[in-house]
Amino acid sequence: MKRFTLIAFGLSLITSCSEDGVSGFSENLSTTTVMETINSIAFEEDIEELVSESMNLSSNSKSARSADTAVDIGPKKFKGDKYGDCATVVEDEENNTKIISFSEDCKGKRGQVRSGTMIVTYSETQAEAGSFRQVTYDDFYLNGIKIEGIRRTEIISIDDNGSKTMRTTMTDGKMIYEDGTFRTKNSEMTRYTHVENDKKQYSSLTGSKSAISSEGVSFSMQITTPIKFVYNCDDLGFKKGGKIPVEGVKVNMEGDQTVTTDFGDGTCDFLVEITKDGEVETVDLKDLKRGDRFKNILKKKRKKI
Repeated sequence: MKRFTLIAFGLSLITSCSEDGVSGFSENLSTTTVMETINSIAFEEDIEELVSESMNLSSNSKSARSADTAVDIGPKKFKGDKYGDCATVVEDEENNTKIISFSEDCKGKRGQVRSGTMIVTYSETQAEAGSFRQVTYDDFYLNGIKIEGIRRTEIISIDDNGSKTMRTTMTDGKMIYEDGTFRTKNSEMTRYTHVENDKKQYSSLTGSKSAISSEGVSFSMQITTPIKFVYNCDDLGFKKGGKIPVEGVKVNMEGDQTVTTDFGDGTCDFLVEITKDGEVETVDLKDLKRGDRFKNILKKKRKKI
């Protein structure tokens, strides 16, 4: 079983076990590009869900299209304060725009902390093939990391049950870390979301990106096997954490160096396997930090609780 946690989401996890020993990875192999790519994928899933839920909220500000009858009821809150009790959405129907604001450090129910503003513009029609939405950021932070760039999502297809395939591009994306270092990226991803009985069951992600890590290393990433996210792993006793990646493979390429990350076989768990030059290391990502060296990750046996 491999276990994986979205470190970017700051979730509390149970302690897992590993075998004694030291990895055979090269000492100069940094975890930074691997970790930052995982952070980026995790953040993308979080932002996609956040924007989707904002689009489902009813109009909550005075509409210029019906100014004579509209009543300004002020900003709308997300159901159940899922994203923090200071998270609000205001819609400008005339300009097809939603403003999602976090007036302070808003801690959501899944442990993520957000601040700043997201500006969402969208097409006249929604929830049909060809409709789109585009996101930009104004001093927006997710878990202490500043997010910049232009994120555009278009529906490619949608079936009668509501399952849909969407293409998302990121242009001039940037993740600025607390130490001032930053990661840039441009990407194109395709996401399929499976719906049954009006409820999302899982989503899968494919695509690629090119980026420069916060260490100044140019690299590319390709998802070679779709990364699958499930929405509920509570039956295994894990703390609720939203969408959890349970399978799929991504490959990081830096020059002639290839590093493969395997997220598992579909089981709800929290470890990943990292492979380089035929050497495999299973890592617990709650112990993994940017700038670490793979050979130093697992040195002692930890008991499962």
